[in-house]
Amino acid sequence: MQRFQDGSLRGFALSALRADGSDPYTETDFRDLAATGANVVRVPIHLRRCAGCPGWTPPEPDIRYVERVLAHGQHLGFRVVVVLQPEPWGHRSDYWAGPGSSALQADMVRQWGHIAQRLRGQPALQAYDLINEPVVQGAPALWNDLASRLARALRQQDPDTPVMVEPAPWGLPGGFAQLQPLDMPGVVYSFHLYAPHAFTHQGLPGYAETPRYPGQGWDRQRLAKTMEAARQFAARHQRPMFIGEFSCARWAPEGSCPRYLADAVSLFEAERWGWAYHCWRCYTGWDAELGPALPQTLQRAQAAEHRRTDSLAMQVLKAAMPGRR
Repeated sequence: MQRFQDGSLRGFALSALRADGSDPYTETDFRDLAATGANVVRVPIHLRRCAGCPGWTPPEPDIRYVERVLAHGQHLGFRVVVVLQPEPWGHRSDYWAGPGSSALQADMVRQWGHIAQRLRGQPALQAYDLINEPVVQGAPALWNDLASRLARALRQQDPDTPVMVEPAPWGLPGGFAQLQPLDMPGVVYSFHLYAPHAFTHQGLPGYAETPRYPGQGWDRQRLAKTMEAARQFAARHQRPMFIGEFSCARWAPEGSCPRYLADAVSLFEAERWGWAYHCWRCYTGWDAELGPALPQTLQRAQAAEHRRTDSLAMQVLKAAMPGRR
């Protein structure tokens, strides 16, 4: 917990295991990540199930992938936050209420217990993040109840590794206004920063505008206000906070993305909050090693020849990394 309390964890979110079961990263990718000075990664385990099935398929390939990431972390000196991603995701999630939801929740609790039993004791393991960006179908109290059950299942199998909780909906900081703190030690809270979405998601489906930052009423002061509910929650309950994701579209005009990242990182540092940039060598729109002039249609397989460790966005991120100070 000390690493969360002093805000010393800073790094990147990672891709999930590919659909065909192959690893999305090579040994070189991990060595390059460590060379940035990063000391933490956030890696997902997907829970998948067939149509109409009452529970999820045991995520054995994903667990083995996480075990490989943990081995890289132990060798290269970075910590690993493991986050659960049940499918279907977001507004389509169907495990909150209605027919079959009780069985699905019970199975999720069981799955987390099995995962913790497998991963406990790993030297590079830093935390279990209960659900990535939960979107509750129904009353907010449903998430408070399920989070408590998931955390207890983890604690039964692994009493030492910190438990991480994101607010609903979507892990956004405003959700802390309705989140109840878990009544157990070793809990850290987390949120994702993508405000304003019109800027950070520009060029993605549904976001046709091309705003600049600062601009259109957004600057460092307003960005700080979007995190106020998280700031108040952390102060009221004396719990550490971690930013599990933040990013911006690399093609934002006139150097806007590096300016946005610089303001976000400085705000995190002011609160002594650790963070993970989204993401390391995954979606090319948020790949900080790629320059703004490259086409938006650039595919991941084409990205390697265009990556630069001295891009403006990477300069901002690396300057804040613990291994660079």
